[in-house]
Amino acid sequence: MHLLTQLTSWEILFFLLSLAGILAVRLLTGQINTRYLLYGTRPGRTPNGGRYFSPERVQLLVLTLGTAMFYLTQLATTARAGKFPEVPDTLVVAMGGSNAVYLGGKAYARWFTNKG
Repeated sequence: MHLLTQLTSWEILFFLLSLAGILAVRLLTGQINTRYLLYGTRPGRTPNGGRYFSPERVQLLVLTLGTAMFYLTQLATTARAGKFPEVPDTLVVAMGGSNAVYLGGKAYARWFTNKG
């Protein structure tokens, strides 16, 4: 049984590393377009296709990556215990607040900015 568990964990690790490698290669070769990743759009606007720099997207991206890194470091330190680490309530609240700010920014850009 121990051999089966070890083989399964190696297979999962290989699969995840393969996905990360594919993603990295496609990002570096331009097959995944990230040109306007940090830009939002306002409907009905003609200059620049209605694009504007979106600080709410930046904060959501930074907090999401930070949360992922925090959880991965927690996972690496508790991997020997055989269980997933607990997610702190403050982290859940921060992620919820970050998504609320992002959605609020999208709603503001869509409904409360001048058109044209």
